[in-house]
Amino acid sequence: MNILNGYIGTYYSEKSPGIFHFQFNTITGALTDPSLFYPARNAKCAALWENSLAVPLEKDGKAGVCLLDTASESPFMQGKTELSAEHKTTCMELLAEHKTACFLYQDSSCIYTANYHEGTVCIYQKETEGLILYKKIEIAPLAGCHQILFHSHYMLVPCLEMDEIRIFDASADYQTAGTISFPKGSGPRHGIFNMSHNRLYVVSERSNELFTFALSDDLDFRLLSQISVLNPESHSDSENASAAIRLSPDEHFLYVSVRGADMITVISLTSEFPKAIQYASCQGSHPRDFILSPNGRYLITVNRTSNEMVCLCRNSITGFLEDVCSRVPIAEGVGIILEAETLSKTKSR
Repeated sequence: MNILNGYIGTYYSEKSPGIFHFQFNTITGALTDPSLFYPARNAKCAALWENSLAVPLEKDGKAGVCLLDTASESPFMQGKTELSAEHKTTCMELLAEHKTACFLYQDSSCIYTANYHEGTVCIYQKETEGLILYKKIEIAPLAGCHQILFHSHYMLVPCLEMDEIRIFDASADYQTAGTISFPKGSGPRHGIFNMSHNRLYVVSERSNELFTFALSDDLDFRLLSQISVLNPESHSDSENASAAIRLSPDEHFLYVSVRGADMITVISLTSEFPKAIQYASCQGSHPRDFILSPNGRYLITVNRTSNEMVCLCRNSITGFLEDVCSRVPIAEGVGIILEAETLSKTKSR
């Protein structure tokens, strides 16, 4: 099937009142104009599992998560402005936080949220009768919890404000299992494992660096390299802040978005150590998040402050980003996900 469904999380505004739906042609790279899928204030990100779409939201002075059934067509996609009673039954909400989470992960039984402002991780269980809060892990106020990664039965949480990754053992009721320390002021934000889980790549928001770790089964994370993701020839006075990181399907290249510099840095993994080989324009401003198409032919970026989503052609051999093949408007876009990503988000066992 050449047409994939995608979803965009947004910061709330009159033009971005919730989570948006779009479609993507994996052959041509064409994007459809996004349409409102579900109204949810500050639904900044999304996580898919089969037909379940989890998003964060704010409501009545509280915050939490919302679980939507993507198999039921949204009335907003049909031009309606209110939810029918039938459609409301496809939605489950639980407001157990004070601020909206900045990251969600979802599996068959749970939704996990990382809350930057509260410094917490919440684990919501999905039950037939609704959502329940199974556990809230309080790391530290303003810890900057920014992502959740799983390695075997371990949960890793990058804490940007603490310059470390906290590790928890899911098989022992999420007891603390260790930490990975980073240089002071670096701000580890997002990480990604390779498929075999013997490498962990972490990008830092404040120092704009890529950290590469080798690891073994006993959680021995050994730093292999530390490189800048900024263009050494750039003399921009902009405040640079790295954001998202993605790995190509063939695992030969990494991609990092850099706000301020408004670029996507392409990093080759084909030699002994990672090496930046291209500093490509995001073709807009403030590239908050992006994804790679499953076939590796395209990169789709959400450029928040230029209010657009842009699809760039990608050379699967060189890894280079090339021409713009599609561009559509979206206000205050923050997170982006494709339905095909569900398979790549399963836990490694």
